[in-house]
Amino acid sequence: MIENKKVAIIGAGPSGLCLAKYVNQIGFLIPTIFEKSNDYGGVWSKSSNRKVWDSLINNINQFSTSFSDFPFDDIYPSKGEVYPTNKALYDYFKSYVEHFDLKKCIKFNSKIISIKKFKESGMDDSNCKWKVTWIQNDNSTFNEIFDFIVVASGTFSKGLVSNDLIMKMKNFNGNIIHSENYRNPELLKGKNVVVIGSSFSGCEIANEISTVTSKCIQVGHINHYAINSFIPNENGKEMPWEMIFHVRNLSYQIHHNKSNQEIWETKKKLLLETCPKQDLSKNPNSFVPIKTTPENQPPSGVIISRNYIENVETGKIKTFTGDNYKVKSINGNSITFSNDKGEINTVDNIDTVILSSGFQIDFSFLDKDVLDDICYEPTDSLLPMCLFEHTFPSKFKTIAFLGCLKGVFRFEVELYCRWISLVFSGKLEYPNDEKLINGKNDLLKLRSLRPRPQFPVLDCVYHSDKIAKEIGCLPDFESIKINDPDLYNKLWNGFFCQASYNLVGPGSNPTLAKEIINNYYENYKQYSK
Repeated sequence: MIENKKVAIIGAGPSGLCLAKYVNQIGFLIPTIFEKSNDYGGVWSKSSNRKVWDSLINNINQFSTSFSDFPFDDIYPSKGEVYPTNKALYDYFKSYVEHFDLKKCIKFNSKIISIKKFKESGMDDSNCKWKVTWIQNDNSTFNEIFDFIVVASGTFSKGLVSNDLIMKMKNFNGNIIHSENYRNPELLKGKNVVVIGSSFSGCEIANEISTVTSKCIQVGHINHYAINSFIPNENGKEMPWEMIFHVRNLSYQIHHNKSNQEIWETKKKLLLETCPKQDLSKNPNSFVPIKTTPENQPPSGVIISRNYIENVETGKIKTFTGDNYKVKSINGNSITFSNDKGEINTVDNIDTVILSSGFQIDFSFLDKDVLDDICYEPTDSLLPMCLFEHTFPSKFKTIAFLGCLKGVFRFEVELYCRWISLVFSGKLEYPNDEKLINGKNDLLKLRSLRPRPQFPVLDCVYHSDKIAKEIGCLPDFESIKINDPDLYNKLWNGFFCQASYNLVGPGSNPTLAKEIINNYYENYKQYSK
């Protein structure tokens, strides 16, 4: 058993905090979190590192965004409060830090400069230590040797703008804002604004500013399925969207023993049923139409929004999206857009452009050998790295990556935290070479696929069960079905609850887990009837 070895965690966002909690809980390792800002919480923090705007409301409900053993204070939230504000999320993380006494683990104002291999006698790349060098606000530099490294710096390190768009924006005479610096619409009142980007932040920022701008124009390559935060169930009752999609029974029906093509076709049908206003067969004049992709291609992406389609339909937001719409040229305050159909549109007198063109990770502090091992490609926003379960490299086995991919839910990241902690503490074996190589190759194949799915993980519930099985914390559903039918019904047919992974396995707490599962099910029934 490994004892008193040191692990450096890069980033004090939700992922880094959760990992430190598990490291402390499991024991044998001493965690140090390096945070470049003066606050924890990552994009949700109150530091200059925050990436959220003032009025942002999370598009994931509080049940799906909380940790498995630490519910929000209000365990029966109203419809208006079930999706937490950015302040509510920050307060939640603050409570988490205080409850698990994590602040003592954090080195604030500590920016990582480099992480280099450090080999003692008898060591090779697979078991090397690491020399971590960081700089503090007063420009003083420090270094320390660590046994393990976990990179948890997230996917929002810096804004991503294509070189082509950068060159064209040089011809623009107005103001330019990247979405990471957008805070509120106050300065945009009465202005003509173009939002470039049709994914999550682009649509939500367009939603907000359209209430005060003279013109709000949005341009983007594709139209996404726009799912409302609340959608009707089979009885017509509006429920948080996760309570309909995140049901274990449904996930297994769609994914178990199915090919990717079969999964894609089922999801296209389900998404069109959820977004009828974008279905051309039902609404041929849709302002944001979805073109169903061929059978051998994944569905278009998804956004979660409260009123995006309504604001487009009423003209508050004018869209040039889909068919690979992009900026063709810029001349002063005039911007011309074009698409693959040959359509060309020009808008004049534009005051401000908001770039919602995505983010990229930044691993510039890592050894080149490590970057080569994970096939690092920083400008690839879908798959910036390729390694087993996006976590474990094949060559370097004392470093891991956490939460550095898009589209995973907090409960998936929490399982990764548990997995990494168990492996690095010596309580679980490192994944074998076959898994490491196959996992890496699978992602390399996905990287080469065109078109690609929006996210590398197809289904969060099915995927979480897969990780839980690796850890040894997946419940035996068949046994539960026989011995506790009521619990089985909640786990299999009710709203997915991450506390199910605390019923069994290392670090389990079945009493607390059942209490949380019951609460989730009570909330599920409240919305569904």
